[in-house]
Amino acid sequence: VCVAAAQAAGKVLIDGLSRDKQVQLKSERSSIVTWADVNAQAEIFRVIGEHFPEHSILGEEGDGGGPDTTYTWIVDPLDGTSNYASGIPFACTSVAASDSNGVLAGAILEPFRGELFTATRGGGAWLAGERLSVSINDSLARALVATGLQSDDPDQIAAHMRRVEALHLYSRGARAFGSPALCLAYVAAGRLDAFYERDATYAWDVAAGSLMITEAGGRCEDLDGGPLNLGHGIANVLGTNGAIHADLFDLIQRTDQKS
Repeated sequence: VCVAAAQAAGKVLIDGLSRDKQVQLKSERSSIVTWADVNAQAEIFRVIGEHFPEHSILGEEGDGGGPDTTYTWIVDPLDGTSNYASGIPFACTSVAASDSNGVLAGAILEPFRGELFTATRGGGAWLAGERLSVSINDSLARALVATGLQSDDPDQIAAHMRRVEALHLYSRGARAFGSPALCLAYVAAGRLDAFYERDATYAWDVAAGSLMITEAGGRCEDLDGGPLNLGHGIANVLGTNGAIHADLFDLIQRTDQKS
């Protein structure tokens, strides 16, 4: 059902790329919503509702589903909205199912290249029939780390830039691709060594990708340690190949303490 929902949303993203995006501000200058966000989420809700009408759904563009919170679906219809609104095809749709023990299953679809990342708890993470494994790099100095920020707050922007400076001093480099969910999938696939973001990501950005990283042999948790927030509110995230996790965690903590 995660796959079917992601694929239904992916069709909307493909169709919407060449049409008027109908961009609107949500809460601040850096936060927008498009025609595709709304319609892709409607498709995800439709697919989930056909199979599990009683299950609750936590979605970026609003909650829905039924009253049963034993299982909660966590969905981001379009992660990378600013890219998409500019006609840059680096975005995805993310669908996850969770229970009281965390994420059960997830799918992340990048529809423009047709890449479908999937994972189930205890069943591994997969892409195109191949089981995913995180990178084997064990040196922060050789690590390629993705990050990002979506905020209009000057203090948050300044703190983010201090972290980026630290990454360029102590790692191979920092990259900002504008799609947290897809970056987490890339960590699971070994394309990136790590991804982190503070003050900008939510459960729908990180749920599916966090399971993929774990199932691919990596480590994903709250940026300050402990489990990810899979409910409402900010979900600061640090996802790595595991081997550089402690060093990157320490670097971020030291940088934030100096600020």
